[in-house]
This record gives sequence, C-alpha cells and structure tokens, in this order.
Amino acid sequence: MWVMGRLRVGLVGLVAFCHACGGSDPVVEESPDFEAASGSEIRGRNQGVQIQGTLGTIPARKIDSRMQAKLRKLSRCFMVGMEDVEFVGGSVTLSFRVDNSGGVEWVFVQESNIGHRGTERCIVTEAARTAFPMPRGGSGAEFTWGFAMDPAGDLRPPVDWGADRVAESIAAAADLQACPGAGHRVTAYVAPGGAVLAAGVASDSEQAAQGADCVAEAVKALTLPDPGSYAAKVTFPLD
Repeated sequence: MWVMGRLRVGLVGLVAFCHACGGSDPVVEESPDFEAASGSEIRGRNQGVQIQGTLGTIPARKIDSRMQAKLRKLSRCFMVGMEDVEFVGGSVTLSFRVDNSGGVEWVFVQESNIGHRGTERCIVTEAARTAFPMPRGGSGAEFTWGFAMDPAGDLRPPVDWGADRVAESIAAAADLQACPGAGHRVTAYVAPGGAVLAAGVASDSEQAAQGADCVAEAVKALTLPDPGSYAAKVTFPLD
C-alpha cells in the first residue's frame, strides 16, 4: 500500500542547455525545497531549447524557473498514478510549442518510461497551463523539458524486461494497428498472469501524440507473457 507522507527534498540534476538564445554555456540552478511523497525523489531538468528557422528564443533559466514552480503539482500527478499502481515512477520529457504571447500552443510527451497514461495526461495538463515569457526575435518558440520521480524506496521494483519479451504479442495485436499516428514508444506494467496493469505512451510528434490514448487503451486490453510471481515493466517501440 502506498502511504502518503511529507518529505522535504531538493531538486537535483538540474542543467539547462540553451541553443541560439543569447549564450551557449550551461545554466545550473538550484531549486527551493518542496514536499513530495515519503521515500520518493523528484528531479527536473531542461533538455534544451530547440530553435529552428524563424522561431524566437526564451532564456533557458526562465523556462526552468516557470517549470520548477510547477513541481509540486507535477509530483501530485505521480501520487495519483501510485494510487493505481504503487510502483509507478520514471522520467518524462515534454516537448513544447509556445506562441508569441508565451502561452502554450501545444505540449506532448516526447519521452517517457513512467508506464501510466493517466499520470502522463495529468502532467501534460499541468504543463499546458504554464505561462512562459514572450519569445524574442521570432514567431513562438519550441523546447523540451523533463523531470523524473522515483517510487518509494521501500517498494520492490518490477522486473525489467527487454522489448523482445513482448514482441510476438505486440505484432499480433490488431487493435494497436487501428490507432492513429506512428512513432510511439510504450511502457507497460505486466501483472502475474500477463494482464497489463497500466501503460504509458511517448510520441515522436504532436500529431502522433493524438493517438497516444488509443495506444494505451489497446495495450491495457492485451494479455502479455506471464512474468511469474511478480510484476514486470517493459518498454517497446510501436511504429
């Protein structure tokens, strides 16, 4: 059983890299303490502002500042997921497009091994509400930002599987082929007996991300190989 608690932990591993936004040196900042679940750790990092063509720029330190302010709410997304599957945890990278006013035009899960679509949707919803500084020198801006949260340390983690363990089952899953988009990567928790406890989805593009819910539901409906006496966690590509 997951027991909610209070633990003051600091943000670690925060390194921001900004390209074509007024400097190429990494910016390293420390965050204030915040409350998280007992025994858990949350880590945030800016993955790099990606500027192309006529897009504008936002200083990486300002992106970090706005997202750090969201960490309490983002950690609560994990808490909800842990109530469903107690060992939910992992890292997520979000891809943003910000408009001229600093509002989020779109945001989607670009990388994730969380394995719980409800948690990912919650994170995306909170991220979409972020107000960023107005981009300078162009029409909007695009960047990625990520963070991670581990489950409580006293929990036994699921057994790690390679993608080959489920390749045959996934290839035979007709419902997955009906989902829109391509370029998905799925992480799933497999219970003893082969039932899928939960699944999360990362996508290569904003357009592909529109099919992520369909993919997650189709994976949850599958019966995968039996991991034995304890749950397994597996990440696999879905083209």
